[in-house]
Amino acid sequence: MLLAVGLVAAACSGGDDDDAASSTVCPTNLVIQTDWWPEIEHIGTYQLIGPNGTSDPETFRYSGPIQEQYKVGGIETVEIRAGGDAISFSPVTSVMYEDSDITLGYVNTSDAAKDAGTNAVIGVAKTLDINPQMVMWNPARYDISEPADMAASGARFLYFDGSTYVDFIVSSGFMTEDQLDPSYAGAPDQFIESNGGILQQGFATNEIYKYENEIEWNNGAPADVSFFLIHDLGFEDYPAMYSVRADRLEELSPCLELLVPMLAQAWVDFFADPDPIANALISLNAEYNTYWELSTGINDKAKEMFADGIMANSPDGTYCSMDEGRVNGLIEILKPTFDNRGIEYPDDLSAATVVDNSFCAGAPGLS
Repeated sequence: MLLAVGLVAAACSGGDDDDAASSTVCPTNLVIQTDWWPEIEHIGTYQLIGPNGTSDPETFRYSGPIQEQYKVGGIETVEIRAGGDAISFSPVTSVMYEDSDITLGYVNTSDAAKDAGTNAVIGVAKTLDINPQMVMWNPARYDISEPADMAASGARFLYFDGSTYVDFIVSSGFMTEDQLDPSYAGAPDQFIESNGGILQQGFATNEIYKYENEIEWNNGAPADVSFFLIHDLGFEDYPAMYSVRADRLEELSPCLELLVPMLAQAWVDFFADPDPIANALISLNAEYNTYWELSTGINDKAKEMFADGIMANSPDGTYCSMDEGRVNGLIEILKPTFDNRGIEYPDDLSAATVVDNSFCAGAPGLS
C-alpha cells in the first residue's frame, strides 16, 4: 500500500506516469556520491538499485539498472560511490565540483552552510530526519549522566577533523579545547588500545551494536557503551541531504521534479520491507574488503532506532523536506564558529541558501 500511494503522489507532482517515465530530463546514469562506506544509514539510496547490483571493489562503486518503480526522467542506471576513505576523506562538496558526472551528493546541512561561500550546494531531500552522530564513552570508566560531565571527565575526545559540531560542543561547555583530538579516521583501534579510555565520535545506529557485541575493546571483549546524540545536545543537523551543486540547480530542476519524490519513495519502501537491501549491504561491504563491516545484528539495531525516530516524516507529512526553522536555528549556531575559523559565508546565509524543498511536493511519507 505504501508503494502504491507514494507512486500516485509522485506521479501527481511530475505529470502523467507515461510522460514521467519517457521524459529524458535526467542523466541516463544517475551518479550519487555518498559520504561513507555502504551502511544502513544510506540504505534508501541503495534501494534505488536493489540487491542485484554490481560492485567494483577497486573503485568502491555499486551500480545497476534503476528499479522499475523508480524509473523517471530517462534514468536507466544508478551508480553509488562510497565516500570517506574511498575518496581520501575529501569533502563531498569538493568532489562534486571536481567531477560533473556526479548529480547528487551526500552533504550535511552544516557542511552545506560551511561551504556556501566556496563549493555551494543545495539540499533537495533528506535521507534521515535525525542525525545519528554521537559522542560515546565507556560507562564503567566515566561517570557521565549529563553533557557537562564530558568536560569534567577530562577524557580525550577523538573525532574527524573539521567536524563543525565540535565547536558547538566546546562553546556550550560540554567539553574543553584541551580534550579535542581530531585524528579519528573511522577505525576502532584507539578505543581498543585505550581500553575505552577516551570519548569518541560515531554513529549510534551502527557503532553502539558493534562495540557492545562485536568489537573486543574491553580487556579483549565487547562491553556496554553510553552515548549522547549531537542532535539531543542541540545541534540539529540534517545528515547526508541529497544535494546538487548550486550552479546546476536550474539545469537539474526538470529532473529533480521527477526524481526527488522517487528518492523519498525508495526510503519509504525500505522502511516497509528492509531486509532484502539490508542483507545486500552486508555482502557489499564484504566484497569491498575494508575495515568497515555490517552484520544482521547491526542492521537490526539500526532498524529499531530508525523506528524510534531517526527516520520520521517532516512537518509537511513527507519523508523528504527539511524543516526550514530547524535549519535556520542551526545556521545561527554555526555563524560564530565560521567567524572564529575565518570561514567566509554569504551575508544572507539562511535556510534558503542551503535547502530547496520545492521538489518534495507530492513526495510520500512513512505511515
